[in-house]
Amino acid sequence: MKKYKFIIIILAVLFLSGCTVRSNVEVNYDGTVKENVKVLVNNVMFKSDKYSEKQLIESSISNYRTVLDYRNYTYEAEQGKELSGLNATKNHDNICSYFQDTIFNQYVYKHVKCTEDDYYYTIQNDTNYIPYCSNCSDWPALDDVVLSIKLPILATENNADEVNDSTYVWKYNKYSPDNKSFYLKISKSALKEYEEKYNKEQKIKSIIKNSIMIVSIIVIFIILYLIAKKLYKKNQENKLDY
Repeated sequence: MKKYKFIIIILAVLFLSGCTVRSNVEVNYDGTVKENVKVLVNNVMFKSDKYSEKQLIESSISNYRTVLDYRNYTYEAEQGKELSGLNATKNHDNICSYFQDTIFNQYVYKHVKCTEDDYYYTIQNDTNYIPYCSNCSDWPALDDVVLSIKLPILATENNADEVNDSTYVWKYNKYSPDNKSFYLKISKSALKEYEEKYNKEQKIKSIIKNSIMIVSIIVIFIILYLIAKKLYKKNQENKLDY
C-alpha cells in the first residue's frame, strides 16, 4: 500500500504541475457516486518535432497506468484546442468511498476525512490546505483546481465557494488563503427520502409508459381491423357487381 501511495504522489508531482484540474462528482439518486476528473495542461507541453500531440498525451498518461488501473479508473487521453491531458472516470459506492478511494484529492489536502453515522455524512479536511508554491519541488504548483459536487438534495451544511442549486463548488488557486478549508454535511435521511421518491416516480413513469404502449397497440389493432373490414366489404361489393 505504501508503494502505491508513493506512486500517487509521484503522479501528482510530475503530471499535475502547473495544470488545470476539474473534478466533477455526482451523487446519484441511490447514493452511489460518479467521479469524472480532467487533468489538463497547455498544449505547448505536447509540442515535438518527432511526435504528434496525441502521441505525447497518450505517452504521458501511459506512465501512470499502474496507478489508474490499480484504483480501477476508466481513462482516456483528451485533446483540446488549448488544453489536453487525462480524462478519468470511476464509480464509488457512496460519498465516503469517493473520498477514500479517489487519487485526485491529494492536490489540495493530503487527507480529507469522511465520517458516517446514522444521520449524516460529514466531510472535512483533517490536514492543512497545501498553498500554491511555484518554486516547491515536493508538491505540484496547482493554480487552477475546481471541485464540483452535485447532490440530488440540498446539503445540510457546507462552506463551498459557489452554490448552484444542489451543486457545490470549491475553487483553489494561487490566491487561495493558507487556512482554506473544506466542509460538507449531507443528511442520510434526506438521501433515503429522495431515493424512495425517485423510485416511486420511476415506477409511475413505467406504468404510464406501459399503459400508453398497451393503448397504442389496441388503437393500432382497431385501426387495422377497421381497414381490413372496409377492404373486405369493398371486395364483397365488387363480387356482386360482377
